[in-house]
Amino acid sequence: MAESRPNRQVRDEALEKLFREEFSALQRAELALTKQQLSTAVYEPFRDMVRHYRRLLRQSVKITAVSDATQLQLRQTTRELADAVERVQQLNAKLVGLQEEKDEIFAMAVHDMKSPLSGIYGMASLMVDGTINDPAEHTQVGQDIRTLSERMLLMINDLVEIYRLESGEIEFQPLEVMPADVVSLLTSAHHATARRKHINLEFRHSSDVESILVDPPSVERLGGNLISNAIKYSPPGTTVTIELTVAEGQLRLAVSDEGPGISAADQKKLFRKFSRLSARPTGGESSSGLGLAIVKQLVEALQGSVSCESTLGAGATFRVAIPVGLPTA
Repeated sequence: MAESRPNRQVRDEALEKLFREEFSALQRAELALTKQQLSTAVYEPFRDMVRHYRRLLRQSVKITAVSDATQLQLRQTTRELADAVERVQQLNAKLVGLQEEKDEIFAMAVHDMKSPLSGIYGMASLMVDGTINDPAEHTQVGQDIRTLSERMLLMINDLVEIYRLESGEIEFQPLEVMPADVVSLLTSAHHATARRKHINLEFRHSSDVESILVDPPSVERLGGNLISNAIKYSPPGTTVTIELTVAEGQLRLAVSDEGPGISAADQKKLFRKFSRLSARPTGGESSSGLGLAIVKQLVEALQGSVSCESTLGAGATFRVAIPVGLPTA
């Protein structure tokens, strides 16, 4: 058991007091012998004894000091080793968690890719075997194969994106853009998808600045994931509202839908990888389960924030805020 500092201090003070008393006694003995007018034959042995004892005391003081320093170094080394062991244990626990997550992601990816691959294989086999001869059927099968391929490509791209973000490999390149151009970009990218589901996209733009410095691909990715997610879970005939503002050095994006809303239980796992929520896409769309996880990772990489406001049965609103710069004159 390590000695406490108060106990060690009391012990050191007691030793120093003892050494002082010993030196004082030696000095008094030497003085008394000098005054006794003893013969050399008697005095010299006593003087030698006093000299040797004094040397012995000095060595004892040095040994005690070295012992204390050694114990202090040992205690410090012990603490450092304990800290190192704790860090290794934490790293090991993290590695175990990462391995479990990797295994889970691999299993989910295999499961989600198995179905479209089986579909592609089956339809391609029908075409090769000559079972399908009608050109119209060929066209339909080709479209189905393309749809399934797009689903798999979406998952692969999302997997690559999430791990690039987690590894810190993405570099951001701020460029000068007009907020209105950001709105136009998001509108054109999702208008066709919304129209196919008979969903109205309503964009609102409010800003007192003419241009800002942002990383356009990141803004497009953030907005695109939130808008496509809102369209995916919105019933036909509803409206998805996208509001973009610039205020207090931030680009703020809010995406609201009139879908089924998100339960309190689902909100706790919204931004986790491969989360399976209660609500299902209203048009049979596929999902990689990584869209919102990518939003979360990307926002954090940009030193921003993301949140969700939702009441079950009354739609949901996702809000993102990322810092922006203003162009210098």
